[in-house]
Formats: sequence, C-alpha cells, structure tokens
Amino acid sequence: MEFPVMSIIIMMILAVGMFYGQAQYKKKRAEWGKTLTIFCGIFIIITALWTNLCRSPIDTDAIDREREYQRVQAIVLADSLVKMYSGTGRKCLVIHHPVSEKSRSDVDRLVEAFQDGLGDAVDEVVAAPIKDIDMDSELIPEEAMMEMTAEDFNKVIKANSDCDIVITMVPLPFSEDEIYAMDIFKMIEDPDNPGFWIKDPKIKYPLLGIYNGYVGNLEPLFQEKLIGAMTLWRPNPTIDEEDVPDDMMEAFNKRYITITPASLGGVKGKYPNLFPKPKK
Repeated sequence: MEFPVMSIIIMMILAVGMFYGQAQYKKKRAEWGKTLTIFCGIFIIITALWTNLCRSPIDTDAIDREREYQRVQAIVLADSLVKMYSGTGRKCLVIHHPVSEKSRSDVDRLVEAFQDGLGDAVDEVVAAPIKDIDMDSELIPEEAMMEMTAEDFNKVIKANSDCDIVITMVPLPFSEDEIYAMDIFKMIEDPDNPGFWIKDPKIKYPLLGIYNGYVGNLEPLFQEKLIGAMTLWRPNPTIDEEDVPDDMMEAFNKRYITITPASLGGVKGKYPNLFPKPKK
C-alpha cells in the first residue's frame, strides 16, 4: 500500500480517537477525554506534515487524489447550502484554522471549491482564520492546538456580519454550554408556548454549513434549522487507490454523507451510530 493511503488510514483512526474523547468529555465530563481529543488532533497534524515532507513522486498521485476528494466534499456542501439559500447579502464567510504561509494554498484550494459550489448565488467569498495566530513562528503557540470557543466564533462572525452564509472548516465547541453561547445559536423561549425555545425574530441568523463535521450534540440545532448542512465521513467509507470518479456525487458518496434538517431523520435511521445515545 502506498504511504499516503496508510497515512490517511492512520489519520482516520486518530479522528475516531478524537470523536471518542469528545463523546466521553461530553457525556461524563471526563477530562481525559478532552486530553485524548487534543492529542489525537496534534498527531493528525504531525502525520499530515510528515506525509508532505516525506512524499515521493509515487505519493504525489495519492495526495492529489485526496485533495480532489476534499474538493468534492467542499463543492457538495456549498451546493447543499445554495439550495436552501434565500438571503440577500450574497456574501459567504469561510472560517478556517490558523495556517502558515506554506499551508495557505490548502485553504485557498478549498475556498475555491466552495466558490464553485456556491456558483452565482454569492458575489464574494471571504476566508478568515478562527484566531489570529502566528503559525510561522518557530514555536507554535499552544492555543493553536486547543478547542476553539464560542467567543472565538462570535468574534470572527461578528467581524464579518455582512456575510449571510457561513461555512466553518473548524469544529464547533464540544460542550453544550459553549455551543449555546455562540450568537448564531441563541434562542428565546416561545411566548406562546412556555418551555419551548425558538429562534429570536429580532436576530438575522446566517445560513450555516459545517465542512467535515461531527454530529455530537448538534441534532437539536438541525431540528431548529440553525444548521443548514453538514458534510462528514460516512461509516465504512471506500478508501482505495482508484481514480476519483468523474461524477461528483458518485465520488462524494464513496466517502461522505450530508446532513440537513430535511435529511436528519433518514440519516439517523440509516446510521444511528453517528448519533450519541441520549443520557439516561
């Protein structure tokens, strides 16, 4: 097996570790779960860097193939958002992790893919890091490896308040307290139905898309249509060395699935393991 493919498998295993740690932290408030998530995230970055540094001419084909699958995922997510977009701002914000100048091309490539998927629905796509961190320094700050907070998201979204579509490549916070501290998820108690929470009619909510996400405790946010669409890895994806299919959806369906408010029930019925079991 070519090295990049093995590298991808390793990163997928580490991703599972991240999700498991996240689930343990969420359900049991186990600090070791949060630590496991952070360490897995760090080793995913290390593995990706090692892959790029050690690649050979043979490896280049595998890397290009993975980049094409990433591009497919980005286009399908953006296209899903377009189908439910009714805004007037015609501007999209893409939130990404802090990157070094050397890695900037990876972000630019995905931003272009989002633009392709959005098509004529928007006039401008703005890319912004979740935090302003110097990733070109000799010693990368520890905060670059930490979970991003509600405050981080609130700042970058507020700074780009003219964008009525938001796509995040950065995972949302783990804890429910942090999630519901995000301005784009704030709700009010229904005055006609005490005990039930609804969108605040005074707030202009952006259409939110999550790239390569994780369901976690986000199900209620889909139900309230606070999340428009999320793409994520399907259980038992097809990882092979075949050329990426020319048909966009055929390529996408080999690896990924999309969750929207409309498809939530069907996805949960087909892949119940993606959804955490309710607390007893």
